[in-house]
Amino acid sequence: MSRPIGKGVARTSLAVLAVVLVTLGLGMRPVPASASASTLVYEVDYVPTVDGATIRVETLRDTRYDEQRQPVLLTYSPYNSLGEPRPADDSVADRYVPQGYARAVADVLGTRGSTGCWDYGGAAEQQSGVDVVKHLARMPWSSGKVGMIGGSYNGTTATMVAARGNDVPELEAIVPISAISRWYGYAYGNGVRYFLNSQVPTDEGFDTPLAFDAGFGKTVAADPMGQHFADTVRDRAAECGAVEHTGEAYSRNPDYDEFWLERDYRKDAHDIRAAVLLAHGWQDYNVKQQEATVLFRALPVDDPETATMEGPPFKLMYLTQGSHSGGTDGPRWQQLLDRFLAHTLKGVDNGVESEGPVITQGRAADGPTEFRTEADYPLPDTDETTLWLHDDDVLARGPNRSPGTHVATYAETGTSTEEVPTTTGVAAPVTALSYESQPMTEDTRMVGSAVLDVFVRASQPTMHLTPVLLDIAPDGTKRTVQRGFLNLNYRNGLEGADPAPGTWQRARVTMLPQDYTVRAGHRVGLLVQSSNTVWALPGNPGVIDIAAGPIPGVTQVGSRLVLPVVEKSGT
Repeated sequence: MSRPIGKGVARTSLAVLAVVLVTLGLGMRPVPASASASTLVYEVDYVPTVDGATIRVETLRDTRYDEQRQPVLLTYSPYNSLGEPRPADDSVADRYVPQGYARAVADVLGTRGSTGCWDYGGAAEQQSGVDVVKHLARMPWSSGKVGMIGGSYNGTTATMVAARGNDVPELEAIVPISAISRWYGYAYGNGVRYFLNSQVPTDEGFDTPLAFDAGFGKTVAADPMGQHFADTVRDRAAECGAVEHTGEAYSRNPDYDEFWLERDYRKDAHDIRAAVLLAHGWQDYNVKQQEATVLFRALPVDDPETATMEGPPFKLMYLTQGSHSGGTDGPRWQQLLDRFLAHTLKGVDNGVESEGPVITQGRAADGPTEFRTEADYPLPDTDETTLWLHDDDVLARGPNRSPGTHVATYAETGTSTEEVPTTTGVAAPVTALSYESQPMTEDTRMVGSAVLDVFVRASQPTMHLTPVLLDIAPDGTKRTVQRGFLNLNYRNGLEGADPAPGTWQRARVTMLPQDYTVRAGHRVGLLVQSSNTVWALPGNPGVIDIAAGPIPGVTQVGSRLVLPVVEKSGT
């Protein structure tokens, strides 16, 4: 979500981030406004909120629609300093203000023109978002209906406010794009601290919360004569919880404690009442794709036959092969978004609630595949296909039944990575184990998360497993399909570390999901390692033992890889 802003790089970092945010800026194609300058009004308001703070809200609207009342498209953002001096006069406004929507942009608590302290998605930030929605719904020109839309952090705030449910009935629709639904999952993969990436190195957010505590959380609006300017300057000098933020986000044993629970909007998915249109890129290297897929699964759609409202009236999920800064820039997305907003905020009967609900674009070794409309996620016809680890570096349909004790061992030095040799005949690194299946007899589509279900013995506490699922072409070329992360101290759950060095333990590593087709003639590969240094900070060095077959007193079958196969084929 951000890059570091420090000495010598502030100007460059802000410029790069501006490009990313404009690209993320919802993929809108500007449409020339038909209104004359005399009917366009740009206003700045201040909304009182928690702890005596005020939120700066800027709106752009066409007054010709005031009499019939206008729904509001709101983005609650910490990035508005990049849109000076009129952040609400953006591409969203270009498209939707001429259609009779009011465009609103508000500064997140503790950023730019809002007073108070940046709260890292916490309870104060959540309440401030609720207060902004209610303020906009009460405006004399407003229809009382508000939709929240945005990418990255700007989409995270939409989910955050919607999770307040009945506290904010004015929020009719949300469009979170590449957005966080649980802050823990942005910082950590099952207890492993994310760090950088090797696919799009400029597109990652490992330094949050540091870039916000030291960067956007210190910004002020560019109008020093404006209301509350002196208050924002005063509040920016405060510590604002930066020490706690950093300690929680960079712990080697990060328990899922009250800090993270407060910033988990997914746990409150059952409280969401707004219609939901999620958009995410399967190749998002910043906000991982499961932030959308797991939230989608957690949303209970309302049953209109009951007297109570159990969830949103409907939900949609749009998944592309884009990364964090792209994927929602084509006509298919734009038409879907237009229809979604018209239906939810203006009551247009256009059938969008019956779309999908899942629209996904897959990929294969030869590039992206077509978009497909699916009935649910996980896909209803998904079949769990199991491949077992054998001690001859093979993934096979059946478990290893041969006699003996089947222990595969490697040394963890904190230097291994998924950038494995790309041709056959080259020995695997001594810091990892490598397994391959037989060639696929037909194209095999996998949608969802592969799971490594493994019996493991670690010589030290705080060691990791970072397996990688591979597509191996007939010429030996290897492509990463999915990657997984697990701090073995958290194999039994994230509530508390449970180190057990020197003893055999069962661990399940759920990989980050994908929509991927392994072509006929290609093999499924598995790289088992304990560090993936271009993607995450490594754990302790030591020795890892893996059961590749029966081990007396431990397991009768060994370890396995479970694949979410949709179009099943032989191997």
